[in-house]
Parts: sequence; C-alpha cells; structure tokens
Amino acid sequence: MERDVNKGNTIYSFLKLLKEERDMAFAFIDNIEPNASSDYELIDYIKENDLIKSKKGEFSCDALVYITQNGRNVLEHNSWEDYIKSKNNAINESYEIEKERQEQKDEIDRLTKVNLELQNKQMKRYVVYSIIAFVLGAIITNVKDILILLHITNQQ
Repeated sequence: MERDVNKGNTIYSFLKLLKEERDMAFAFIDNIEPNASSDYELIDYIKENDLIKSKKGEFSCDALVYITQNGRNVLEHNSWEDYIKSKNNAINESYEIEKERQEQKDEIDRLTKVNLELQNKQMKRYVVYSIIAFVLGAIITNVKDILILLHITNQQ
C-alpha cells in the first residue's frame, strides 16, 4: 500500500513538473524516481491511464510529452491521495446509483409479474362470466319454449 502511495506521489510530482515545464523529456521521471526507468511501472501506469501523450506518438526517454485531460484531472487535486479518494468516491457513487437502478428494475420486474397474474385472473373471469351470460341469455330468451317443452315432457 505504501509503495502504491509512493508511486502515486511520484506520478503526481511528475505531472506537476510537466505542467510547469510545458514540454519535458520523458526521461525527467528518472529525476523524481530513481527506479522508474528500471522497472517501468510508473511509466506503464502513466501510459495505461492516459495521463500523458507523446508528441512523437511513441514513448521513449527523449520523447516530448504533454498532459492529457486525465492528467489534468489528477492535478486538480492537492495530492495523489486526494485524487484516489475522489476517484474512489466517484466509483462508490456510481456503484450506489447502479445498485439503486438495479433495485428499481427488480421492483419493476416484480410489479410486472403481479400485473400479468392479475390480468390473467381478469381474463379467466371474463371468459367464465361470458359463458354464464351466454347460457343465461339463451335460457331467458327461450324460457317459454323450455317451459312448454318441460310441461309436455311431464304430461307424457
């Protein structure tokens, strides 16, 4: 953890120097961190996170570089630790928003399921009531004929 903080402080110092110098050879990072050129971890981190760009298009010890928007975002903070805290806060906020969205989506899915079940019940009732109404309508319409038929049947 402490090594990461030291790396971050080195990167922050490098970006501050670069901001002051306008154009700076990439090798100046060696002045800040003696081991940077041997293990290239800092340089790799800087390149991977798009903190600087090379004016030649490729990075080498004599390349002239400039700070990208991501690098300027780092420099908006007072230190590397502030930048990491801010970045973690942004990630946490994003996570909370996504969690809330997922909960809302789950609630919508649950309510959709309940709604479909209710619609199915209503449809079944409609069909049953329609059949009952049809049968009752047929009976009521033909009550006279049915009574005559039943009366005849009873007489015989």
